[in-house]
Parts: sequence; C-alpha cells; structure tokens
Amino acid sequence: MVILMSFRTLWPLFLSGMCLILLTGCPEDLGVRFDETARVSREGDSICFSSVNTQNYQPEYIGINVRGTPSKNKEITFSPNLVVSEGKLCIPPSFYQFPDKGQYVVEFSSYPGNDSGSRRVVVTFEINNKNVYNVTPTSREIALPYCRYALDDSLAPCQL
Repeated sequence: MVILMSFRTLWPLFLSGMCLILLTGCPEDLGVRFDETARVSREGDSICFSSVNTQNYQPEYIGINVRGTPSKNKEITFSPNLVVSEGKLCIPPSFYQFPDKGQYVVEFSSYPGNDSGSRRVVVTFEINNKNVYNVTPTSREIALPYCRYALDDSLAPCQL
C-alpha cells in the first residue's frame, strides 16, 4: 500500500520533471542551429564580411540579394570561387558588382573542411555612396535567439 501510494505521488512529479527538461533543453542539442551574422566592411573595391573563428572555413554556397527579395526569387550560387582569408570572406567586383546605393542580404554557408558542422551566416547591410553599413536583420531574414532581438543588436552576444 505504501509502495502504491508513493508511486502515485512520484510518477506525476517524475513525468513533469522529464517534460520540463525536454521542453527547455538546449536547442542546439536537439539539432536546432541559429544563424550567425558578421560585420561588413569595404576593402578596396571588395565587400568583406568578418566572422568569428572562421580561419579554415570555406563557403559552400552564397546568396546575394536585394533586401526584400521573396525567397522563391533569391539567387544562390553553389560552390562559389571565393576564399575565407584572415577570418574574412571578401566579394570582389568580378564575382558580384554592387551598385553605389541599396540594401542587401548576403547569406552563405561555410564548412571547415573536416567533419564538423557547417555555419550559416546572414548579413544585412546598406551601401550609400560607396560606404557600407551593417543593418539589423529582421526575424524573417535571420534565425537568432530571442535575446538578440531584446537587445536590439544582432551582433551582440546572447546573454542568458
């Protein structure tokens, strides 16, 4: 009788605890990966994107589109002939000619060359009179943890 009573009491508590752990666990442990973003700069005639810890990464695809382009109309280039050098991915004018004015979304996925996972980077930026500026991406353009939107800085570290 005592065993049955403790089972009835502990079983719902055990199930509640397991559900809580399952529902609030780390998303990356469940295969959910958030996008990263990068700083944009101009080096000569090239537009460059600086990302953290990308020494041995190489791009597997890149999409360069005017901001607001519907998903079905986006242009994507697979196996681009671009190289990450000194932590920067630079797009020369021979690969893509950016106009002097406009807002763009550049999405690329890069892999390190070994079996570890690839990284998806999304950068939104504006060009105005040949100067480049980072623009905060919207939730439709990039998948970030909620805290980055709360901080209103897509480049800030997530402080949970």
